[in-house]
Amino acid sequence: MPDPTAADRSRRYRERQVERLPPVVRVPCQACPTLHTGVHGDLCQRCWLRLTPEGRADLAERVRRSRARRRLADDNL
Repeated sequence: MPDPTAADRSRRYRERQVERLPPVVRVPCQACPTLHTGVHGDLCQRCWLRLTPEGRADLAERVRRSRARRRLADDNL
């Protein structure tokens, strides 16, 4: 699922404020005391990135893309 736009997030927030949408359910992480929404199962995002192979691969890919963008920007100077 693609990331929602800022307008989508604002719309959802306003809908929750007037109680047309249910409140966000927060559950404790299994590895730390952080409360999270359950997007990554029983783990919060930080623990998911650190403890699972999928999370480590996701982080490595984001670092790789960031470094490539930085190198491209430096080459264009």
